[in-house]
Amino acid sequence: MRKTVFTKSMKILIISLLLLAVFFQKERSQKLMALVLILWIAVTAGIFLFRKSGKLAKKCSALSASLKQARRTAKAAAEKPAEAVPEPETEPASPAKPVPDSRETDTMLLHISLRITEKLKSAYPQSVWQWKDTPSLQDILAGGTTRILVENMDAYTHADISFDRFGRIHVEPMTIGSFAEPSGNGTSAGPGTGDADAAEEMPPEPSVVDVRVWYELVGQKVLETQITDLNANGHTKLTIKENGDIVVNRQKKEVLKGTLDSFPAKSCWEELVLLLAEDELKGKIAGNTLQVSWI
Repeated sequence: MRKTVFTKSMKILIISLLLLAVFFQKERSQKLMALVLILWIAVTAGIFLFRKSGKLAKKCSALSASLKQARRTAKAAAEKPAEAVPEPETEPASPAKPVPDSRETDTMLLHISLRITEKLKSAYPQSVWQWKDTPSLQDILAGGTTRILVENMDAYTHADISFDRFGRIHVEPMTIGSFAEPSGNGTSAGPGTGDADAAEEMPPEPSVVDVRVWYELVGQKVLETQITDLNANGHTKLTIKENGDIVVNRQKKEVLKGTLDSFPAKSCWEELVLLLAEDELKGKIAGNTLQVSWI
């Protein structure tokens, strides 16, 4: 656009100068030519400055509009209420576990007590017991061990009670006591009378009602201990007499190794042989004795 205007004005200027030189005298034509040249320069400069000012005005107006828009945006942001920060979601509180009714707890403990009594009396019909400390029902149901005080179970004074995850009851009888103090005067009752009185006062040995329960409570632990020691010394079998004495042969002589309390009567030995087989032990009835071998 600039080149077009400038070219046209130059053509006009040249034509004007030629006409002035042709139609006017030399001195006069020179003055007129100088005047035309000055006018051409002035007009050309005016047009150039006018266009420049127009573009500058457009730029200023555009800048002014941008500033106004920025002010409006800032004002709107200032007047807009701040958005509330969302609070972190909290998990709903789990419902509290219901506290068991005291009557329900007492009923459950009663049923547990009856099961313990049934288990003990299967091996010791005259046995009685009581809690050493009142147990927690939750501890018992969780498989915890509870200790009880027992009586009329031979030499046992306590037992540990526990229930496994299948609801089976386990009883571990034990003897807990202090060391016996020696007699102060060193005297003892004379033979005959004292022994007879003691024999009369001793209650008869209770008969075993349940052979399996007796084996789990008494026989299994004693036999495992004896067999472990005897096997280490080279023995392969032991013999149990009707009164529960455990003997082995050494140099063709019987040596007493221990005694099984409340050993079942001979009529129950067949069942006892089957229980021994479950522990990979071989039982054999030989007259009035029961032979147990492990090799």
